Amino acid sequence: MADLDTKGTNVPSEGGSTITPVSRETHTDRGEDASDNITGPDDDLERHHTHLSRIQSIKQSLGERPECFQNTLQEVSFVAQATIAMSTSTFLNGASSIVTASIGRDLGMSQGEISWISAASTLTAGAFQLAVGQLSDLLGRKLVFLAGMSSFAVFVLLVGFSQNPFWMDVVMGVIGIACAMVVPPAGGILGAAYGKPSKRKNLAFSAYSAGNPVGFVFGSITCGIATRLFNWRAAFFFIAMLWAVFFIHALWAVPNVEAFDSSEPLKQRLSVFFKRFDTVGAILTLFGTGMFTAGITLGPADGWKSPVTLCLMIFGVVLIALFAFWETKYPYPLMPPFIWKDRNFSLLMVVTALGFMAFQASAFYLSYFMQEIREWDALTVAVHLLPQAIAGLLWNFVIGHTLHKINNTVIMMAGSLSYLVANLLLSLMHAESNYWAFIFPALILNVVGSDFQFNVANMYVMQSLPAQQQGLASGVMNTIIRLSSTVAMGIATAVFASIEVTPQGLEQPMLKYTRTFQVSVAMAGASVLLTPFIKIGTQGNYVQDQDDDATQVATPEKGSQPAGAQEDNTKEQ
Repeated sequence: MADLDTKGTNVPSEGGSTITPVSRETHTDRGEDASDNITGPDDDLERHHTHLSRIQSIKQSLGERPECFQNTLQEVSFVAQATIAMSTSTFLNGASSIVTASIGRDLGMSQGEISWISAASTLTAGAFQLAVGQLSDLLGRKLVFLAGMSSFAVFVLLVGFSQNPFWMDVVMGVIGIACAMVVPPAGGILGAAYGKPSKRKNLAFSAYSAGNPVGFVFGSITCGIATRLFNWRAAFFFIAMLWAVFFIHALWAVPNVEAFDSSEPLKQRLSVFFKRFDTVGAILTLFGTGMFTAGITLGPADGWKSPVTLCLMIFGVVLIALFAFWETKYPYPLMPPFIWKDRNFSLLMVVTALGFMAFQASAFYLSYFMQEIREWDALTVAVHLLPQAIAGLLWNFVIGHTLHKINNTVIMMAGSLSYLVANLLLSLMHAESNYWAFIFPALILNVVGSDFQFNVANMYVMQSLPAQQQGLASGVMNTIIRLSSTVAMGIATAVFASIEVTPQGLEQPMLKYTRTFQVSVAMAGASVLLTPFIKIGTQGNYVQDQDDDATQVATPEKGSQPAGAQEDNTKEQ
């Protein structure tokens, strides 16, 4: 065969004749675009490579789907289930807060007994968080989670059949234990599944965090509709049925992400549990936090000088101090002492606690203000609180896309300032002030503070403990939130009750609400003052390592790496 040169000249063939090669121009004589309409194998290959490159780019930007999920549907379903778990306690609080007056009248409850409707579940939920967190890590997160979801549905159903104050308050206390059984395992599974910081993890945790503010509002709406159509009992029946459906969904959606080898026999796991579970620490924290919280709750009604109140608070503080000492000696503590040596961790917890104290007090008494001063029924109150739920979803979407881009200290400051402005608006409000000028912006800004600060703090806490202690990490975070909320309610209720009985308070019904909102202003102001001392950078960055393998890293500021985040690299902001 004759060889062709690249210039299109005549080339001799083996037989002596010549072959005139056809130039490329001869192919386009029929039309300049002819070759463009022909799809060759090279074009298909190039298109395939482009598609793969696009997919790879998305994966590098978002992060890989955790292997524990069979597909994206299960991943999304579990994140939704975890969000529901986070909303369990606040959903119940939202539902019960707008019908406490109806329940009190129906069951003949005193003011003190009415206050325990919400306080009982808050007390037990806060007291059991740490113990359940470690329990889920040792015995099985999915097992504890399913037990919590099912028991919540059962005991909420029992609340609907309450016949007397004792029945109501005791069962609400048991429900608090069920609430404590769902949040630490859900957070633990999320933290272990999304082991390293990434944008995907940011989005998952931002959705998870939305459960707190959104749960309260949707609980109020659910209860308001049911109460309007039937009565307060119907609201609890509906919640029980709803959580029964969530339990069935959880059987499939919740993956097995455990701190132990799934092939380990139950006997061996129980042996490890009895060896490592901090029984003494659990007893001290249960009774310590329980007694202190009970004292804070009883104080406004029985008086702060009451022997019962003083004994509960003093013994509670003593037991909490003993718990702190014990944790430094026990090899497998419920509250690892080393995490508090991290300056940023300690500051984050204090600032987040102050913010939630401001949020909890103002949210509760704003709802009460709508019922007593504005004289709105349950459904009307719920509808006016709806913007907070919608804003909560939107702000969590925003924070999920910005944690890895914006310095997290800036995000924390934005949250603190939002709390401050929101509660200033409420404290300046009069009885007949325009809803759109005061309450509406306060609802939006309050949830900014909640969503921004909880996301930053929760992400940092989960990185402070290793994968096998993610349930415990979630328990630490939620214990602090629950206890701070209880303290806030105790302080706010004390102020409310003291102003209510004064001549000026009797003459001006709005005054007690104004003073209560001013308490929230003080708490939010304290968080603003402390926030500048937090030094953290971004969280959830996704970069390439030297081997071109995708590696997810957190990038806190220099010297601010979480105490337990051994795998995360840092860079100075």
